[in-house]
Amino acid sequence: MSELTRFLPSWVDFLLIPGLVIGFTAHEMAHACVAYWLGDTSQLEQRRISLNPLRHIFWLGMLTFVLFGFGWSKPVKMDLGRFRNRYWGLLIVSLSGAVANVTLAAVCVLITLTIAVTVAFFSDKELLQVLGLLTWEPASEPAIAAVAAALTGQVIYANLALAFFNLLPLPGLDGFNVLAGLYGVARGTPASSTVPEEQRSGKWAGIKKATGQVGKQLADIHFERGAAYHAEGLYEDAIARYRQAIANDPHYGPAYVNLGLAYLATGQRDRALQCFRGAIRLAADEQSRQQAWQQLYKLSQYYPNASPTQAPSSLDLDVLWRKTELTFDWRSFRVAIALLFSVMMCVYVGLTLMLILQLP
Repeated sequence: MSELTRFLPSWVDFLLIPGLVIGFTAHEMAHACVAYWLGDTSQLEQRRISLNPLRHIFWLGMLTFVLFGFGWSKPVKMDLGRFRNRYWGLLIVSLSGAVANVTLAAVCVLITLTIAVTVAFFSDKELLQVLGLLTWEPASEPAIAAVAAALTGQVIYANLALAFFNLLPLPGLDGFNVLAGLYGVARGTPASSTVPEEQRSGKWAGIKKATGQVGKQLADIHFERGAAYHAEGLYEDAIARYRQAIANDPHYGPAYVNLGLAYLATGQRDRALQCFRGAIRLAADEQSRQQAWQQLYKLSQYYPNASPTQAPSSLDLDVLWRKTELTFDWRSFRVAIALLFSVMMCVYVGLTLMLILQLP
């Protein structure tokens, strides 16, 4: 029996839980915020820009971290197609989680040192003794020391461990995505910025025109197949075909409109809005632009003066797009962060005072 109990976790191991809650939340929220700032507004649909730990923590992953030293949280799903540069976006978003953990660990180091110096100054303990209580010896001292360690030294360890583990170049981890992003950036960089001589000749213009005609024909094929899938209710297949049509002809208006309708059928409102806006901006035919305007009018709940049949002005479109855009209240978010920071500072001040009073 004694052989088996060696593998059971000690109560000290569970002091990691506050640090893991903080670390997982900061890690995943950093991914979501950076992805949003780079153009991936689907983070609002997923409700990942939130201070609520329940939106980010996977409890089984936390338990395995406590027991075995590795774990995982709810991963942020990125829509690479929304980034201005998909590979740079993948690289920056993948690194942001580890950067957030390292930054949080550095801040906690400063807090821990401040607490240790203050307690040592007002008690009989030496500075190294106090640091020991807050880092590697919480089990041998009063309960308040364990609580203080859980919010100082253990937070530092948890965040550094999360940063290191997630940067391992293994599939499913941020490190693998970092390598993929670096590979894509290196591969996508042109070897030379020199414009070929043919491109400046009339022959190149003829080739470009012929290529455009081929692209239009391919777009027709993909659109017709997508419309058939759409009629059968196979929305995912229809979406793939419509996207192929747009890839071959960026001004293919009906593909934008039908793609938006397919997204609406699958509950992806934000993507549908982007498609209808794309039709108004890029469609070569007036009918597609009018259909897109009508769909935007239906989706708008805050623009009662708009007419579903009247062609919109640029000002009308600007107002409507801002009203139908999924937005995030950054002001309230910053206020919530400030309040949370204030509460944590009060907790640390209280812990410092209790350590001074209870330690001999």
